[in-house]
Amino acid sequence: MNDRRRICFCLGASLLVIAQLLTAQPRPLSSADATELAAGKRVFDAQCAWCHGTDGSGGAGPSLQRSDLRHAGTDADLVSIVRNGIAGTEMPGFQWSLTDTITWRTAAYVRSLGRRPAEPVRGDATRGAAIYEAKGCQTCHVMAGRGTALGPELTAIGALRGPVYLRESIVRPEVAHPPGYLVVRAVSGAGGEVRGIRIDEDVFWIHIRDAAGTLHVLEKKQLQRVDRELTGTLMPSYASVLSVGELDNLVAYLASRRGGR
Repeated sequence: MNDRRRICFCLGASLLVIAQLLTAQPRPLSSADATELAAGKRVFDAQCAWCHGTDGSGGAGPSLQRSDLRHAGTDADLVSIVRNGIAGTEMPGFQWSLTDTITWRTAAYVRSLGRRPAEPVRGDATRGAAIYEAKGCQTCHVMAGRGTALGPELTAIGALRGPVYLRESIVRPEVAHPPGYLVVRAVSGAGGEVRGIRIDEDVFWIHIRDAAGTLHVLEKKQLQRVDRELTGTLMPSYASVLSVGELDNLVAYLASRRGGR
């Protein structure tokens, strides 16, 4: 074989290897062995359990003990979420801190959580629906198109938050503070004040919706000050309003809401 043929042969072989690498399919997450799952669990416990709860049972983030994760229908989707997060949500990406191998192992561990029996939620969802109506929750929340959007929409809250978080938001709402619902208090030059949720704000104006649902459009130059209550909430505590059984039922109802009517 002369030099020209040898070069062409080597180049062709190299291109074939590159093509095979580019078209190679990644291993399915279900093929992870015990060592790989253990490595993924270590990352999950350190980075993910803060929001998704121990063993993925749910918290500020949704429960992962489900086979039908909303944004991760395929293995590739789940690996991408671990690497890049989910745009427009509280789910961050870890592309700067995890290697491709560890990302895959973490995704494999998350997928394995859906193959376990989900932890049951205490309470009766049907009775919880009646409590939701009786306590007037719809005066501040929208559920399946009904209600007032003073607080977060609850139509799919069970797919977004875990039961532990939901319970905390009912009894200690100042602790389970939802992002995007900043409470502000605007004091006018005459001494009057408006307290509510900041809807919009720019250099000159601030829009505030108060607890009664009234929208106030205020010009900042007319105000003495605007106080931002970073942990403030308009949501009252129901710790002394609901019995243990009623609380269980209400949490069960909210946890069952996953986007349907």
